[in-house]
Amino acid sequence: MLLKNWPAVLSFSVISVLPAAVYASDPAGLPLPPRGFDARDASIPHGKVDVSVSYPTRNYGMRKVTVYTPPGYSTSQKYPVVYLHHGIGGNEVSWIGQGSNEGNADNIMDYLYSKQMAKPMIVVMPSGKMDGADDFARFANFGDVLLHDLIPWVEETYSAATDADSRAISGLSMGGGQTFNFGFPNTDVFHYIGPYSAAPNTQQPSQTIKNVAAVKDNVKLIFISCGSTDGLIGNSENYHNFLDQNNIDHIYQIEPNEGHTKTVWNRSFYNFAQRIFLDGGATGAGGADGAGGAGGAGGAGGAGGAGGAGGAGGAGGAGEATGNGGSAGDGSGDGGGVTGGGAVTTGGSAATGGQVSSSASGGTDQDTPPTEDSGCSCSVPGSEPGTPPWRFGILLAAIGAVLFRARARRNRG
Repeated sequence: MLLKNWPAVLSFSVISVLPAAVYASDPAGLPLPPRGFDARDASIPHGKVDVSVSYPTRNYGMRKVTVYTPPGYSTSQKYPVVYLHHGIGGNEVSWIGQGSNEGNADNIMDYLYSKQMAKPMIVVMPSGKMDGADDFARFANFGDVLLHDLIPWVEETYSAATDADSRAISGLSMGGGQTFNFGFPNTDVFHYIGPYSAAPNTQQPSQTIKNVAAVKDNVKLIFISCGSTDGLIGNSENYHNFLDQNNIDHIYQIEPNEGHTKTVWNRSFYNFAQRIFLDGGATGAGGADGAGGAGGAGGAGGAGGAGGAGGAGGAGGAGEATGNGGSAGDGSGDGGGVTGGGAVTTGGSAATGGQVSSSASGGTDQDTPPTEDSGCSCSVPGSEPGTPPWRFGILLAAIGAVLFRARARRNRG
């Protein structure tokens, strides 16, 4: 009976395991991160942070950058790199440290690694303002520096991979504008684009996306986010609408009842970081204070949120799904690993976590920084798995992900 109705089972499995398929007209509605995801935790391994390192530029002398390398960093392997940009009043240290007014990238990455929810990567946080007549010019002038000075320096200085599949660009506020402005015209350089709360320096989609086909072919994930009460939300919405109109896969995440805040930016980086560089297998994201998320196709299931059940192991496209759910009630179960690389969805996103329970919390500092206009200091899944039908459904989900991607490519052609 199960085999006779396999198309229906396959369809249900794909939807169940991959609830955040990247193309959708409505906001994604991703669950809140687990409590403490952005806080310093002495009980887990920490990456190394090289603070305010100087690097040479051709036109602006020596400039500053902060670089985070993951726990266990080794020159014996090459790591993908995400270039993470600050807001109008920030600099190269605005994304690090518990006292930061913009974000806690180092803490977030440490947390994700402790839960096996992200691929090891280097996070590069530059001072993104060069010389110029005003802030718009200073942020715009960094584009040339990023492409022709900073990226080559990073790839010479650190054990960084040098292909576009291994580069992501992201940022908040003015840095979100830079992400739009530098990312879309350079899809041969960046295959992952993640702007948060983009500011008025954001160019129009028609200015940055001249070749829709190139974006569809090259970019593996577009993640756009903003607070629902942010006065600058129009900049993000313009791109969301343009991408929808052109059938370009993307995630559009609106954080309810949030403005231009650090809360939005930490949540956004948490969601973006676990969805990039996943060609070898997607990592499942855990739900917040509820049921753990199901693993992405070919990846490991996410850890369950506090008080929830552990995530289910993902199905390996070429390997064996070995995930075990956590004990219901303690939220301690992590998804099992996968021995072979599996397929991911068209936009390269992982499956998201379960629904948020009534006690869920964003787990982050709720202090609200000033708005961009005022200077922004800118600051401007369930029970124990393992029964044959369950495993069969997950296997079908992996197959479905492959078919989904192949069909999307045919439609684009």
